[in-house]
Amino acid sequence: MDEHLIEFSEALRTVAKALRRAAEGKASAQAEAAEWKRRYELEKTRNIEMERKAQIAEQNGNIDCGRVKNSDKQLMQQNELDKIFDECCMKHGICSHEVLRDRGSDSSSNVDRSKMMRKASFKLSWWCKGENGDQHKHDIVSFEKGNITTAERSSKQISLKWESDPQTVLILTKPNSVSVRILCAQMVRWLKEKKKLNIYVEPRVRAELLTESSDFNYVQTWKDDQEILLLHTKVDLVITLGGDGTVLWAASMFKGPVPPIVPFSLGSLGFMTPFHSEHFKECLDSVLRGPVSITLRHRLLCRVIRDAAKNEYETEEPLLVLNEVTIDRGISSYLTNLECYCDNSFVTCVQGDGLILSTTSGSTAYSLAAGGSMVHPQVPGILFTPICPHSLSFRPLILPEHVTLRIVVPFNSRSPAWASFDGKDRKQLAAGDALLCSMAPCPVPTACQVDSTSDFLSSIQDGLHWNLRKTQSFDGPRELQDIIQI
Repeated sequence: MDEHLIEFSEALRTVAKALRRAAEGKASAQAEAAEWKRRYELEKTRNIEMERKAQIAEQNGNIDCGRVKNSDKQLMQQNELDKIFDECCMKHGICSHEVLRDRGSDSSSNVDRSKMMRKASFKLSWWCKGENGDQHKHDIVSFEKGNITTAERSSKQISLKWESDPQTVLILTKPNSVSVRILCAQMVRWLKEKKKLNIYVEPRVRAELLTESSDFNYVQTWKDDQEILLLHTKVDLVITLGGDGTVLWAASMFKGPVPPIVPFSLGSLGFMTPFHSEHFKECLDSVLRGPVSITLRHRLLCRVIRDAAKNEYETEEPLLVLNEVTIDRGISSYLTNLECYCDNSFVTCVQGDGLILSTTSGSTAYSLAAGGSMVHPQVPGILFTPICPHSLSFRPLILPEHVTLRIVVPFNSRSPAWASFDGKDRKQLAAGDALLCSMAPCPVPTACQVDSTSDFLSSIQDGLHWNLRKTQSFDGPRELQDIIQI
């Protein structure tokens, strides 16, 4: 009896919320309709007034034929310019072309009330260090009647549609797992027999498949690192069988463009692996057929500059990270001392256990454990999260995608620092050394089971049990409380 009453009260609250949202939506729609009606009536009244004045002037014979012709010509030119401006907008920046009319009411003024003047046009462009940026990354800003606003896009999710059928897939697996090895063999056989696809695997996986059966001799692999650098020119799709670590490994193999990745959950963490292995045939059939929603996961491009280098171009080989780059004190007992700059502007001096520079995809990893916020992976930005800072006011930051961060170990530092990139490739930073970090040009596209937002919310709810708590007890009217007690 008690359980039924609690479920009934929860259902009532759900219905009340739905009714309130519907009422709010209806009120918003009515307000918008009223605003458009007001604009329409205002424009209609203005046109009627202008026609009336023109008729009065024509009846009084005060219209100069030359002025009429000139006015008509100007009006035609005006219409042509409006058409040109409408076509140019959102192609080369943002333009303003609202036409303003003189609405003065002073009867003693000699200004022609029917005169039309144009608002000064403008164009916004994106730049970084004096160079034009990639405008396709900033397509959510537009104008409306001369005002810069956020555009309502037809689809807030990113969808991938194949223009030609995929021909080659790469399968990457988690090592030392019997279940993954069995699933990989089943998937390889199905993709070859049913989908007629060319299949690449790692040399280790190919050896395991051939040990099981010689029928897998059609599976291809590579011999050296030079062939790995050319994989993106051959592979149309990447399939990962494992956890988030397998996705990180797949992303690290591609130094430039990354093919779309379909991650199957076979590990302990699932923030980037929404697909389930037991339904791999249906999932892969849907992905190969398309379209499929994807998440563009941004990567960070990191360069280490030694103090002995003559200029910033004498750097070590750049490293790409999908989660984060961590600068810590290593085995030293001293606090880390780091000077931080953002586009040559001094930010702060970090004194503590270290600093995390994270992507939004990595916001649920080390940065979250250090007190950083969880951020939707589709948000372009760099998370600036201190590790155990020796200051109560040192809070994490989220910086825009276009900045370049420079972390320097000062000469007065008591000990060197250590940098690790996605948990590996650990490098020592001595006094005077610096780490440059900026957004990489090529993101990592990962396929979604539903869409980017739904997958993200499901991952933090399932993986972190985010905001799960015992339901608050019902505190309703006295009569219902008596019934519940009975």
